[in-house]
Amino acid sequence: MSNQQLALVTGVSGFIGAHVAVCLLNEGYRVRGTVRSMEKANELVHLNPGLKDKIEFAIVKDIVDLSALKDAVKECDYVCHVASPVLVDVHDNKTELLDPAINGTLRVLEAAASEPKVKRVVITSSFVALRNFSIDPNTGYNYTEKDWNPISYEEALTTKNGIFAYGASKKFAEKAAHDFVKEKHPQYDICTINPPFVLGPSIHPINSMHSLSTPNKIFWNLINGSKTQPSLQHWKVDVRDLANAHVFALKNELLSNGRLLVAQGPFFSNHLCKMLREHFSEKKDTISEPSDVPFNENLYKLDNSLSKSLGLKYHSEEQTYLDTALNLWERAKQFL
Repeated sequence: MSNQQLALVTGVSGFIGAHVAVCLLNEGYRVRGTVRSMEKANELVHLNPGLKDKIEFAIVKDIVDLSALKDAVKECDYVCHVASPVLVDVHDNKTELLDPAINGTLRVLEAAASEPKVKRVVITSSFVALRNFSIDPNTGYNYTEKDWNPISYEEALTTKNGIFAYGASKKFAEKAAHDFVKEKHPQYDICTINPPFVLGPSIHPINSMHSLSTPNKIFWNLINGSKTQPSLQHWKVDVRDLANAHVFALKNELLSNGRLLVAQGPFFSNHLCKMLREHFSEKKDTISEPSDVPFNENLYKLDNSLSKSLGLKYHSEEQTYLDTALNLWERAKQFL
């Protein structure tokens, strides 16, 4: 065990972080995860008994606490920085989104620079760090790793659109990470991962079904009897594939100081509902009835060819939808 390489996962009790930890363990790494409290750590292990005695925890109450992060990263070979604010209903863009995302990323990189063993830091960014919201989403624009959200910092401070502000926080945190490496020349390199809507089974602690991640909350509203009229179109990735991408990126030389856009394919809530109503006919009263809105073939595209060329595999759309539905129905039982 002592010869296994140790990877730190920030935000390990979150939706993505928990899956990254499981994926790392499955690939033979030792895992240390940051949590705000041991209560969160104990909840995570309670939900996933397979993690017991296989993962160690470090208390980091605030992701900008450099001292706590330095303690957490000691003896680590790799870092997966997953923790970041995910808010769209904000009152102060700077203090609630921009500062935590940017400064949290920089503190993690500073802490990693203090541990000579760290070879690479993989950072969870987002598709919204690439997306240009001024481009008509119905023109079929094809996004790649070369694209950047053009929003300025000044616009990010003043916009009243929560999605725009969130996108800015991901963009400027990612930019700050790449600038840090160029300017400080640490002993490690970095790779940023850019996912769209992240769907999939939830294995992390939640307080209620209302505290699910935004994409899974949308999914839940389509299958919980609330009779949502489905016509939402987006792009998605399975959280398990996203987690695998983090582990995949730890050692891939071609991703040194690069970016990786991970996307399984289009998300269309009409399609989701049709598929689930066919598979779970006994739940037709619970799953929303599809609307007559057709899929928009001119919706913007996400080019996942780099990830596929490097060997990253994706779950099928059907498997993602079936597994997520079964998981959410099961998770809901704990709140009855």
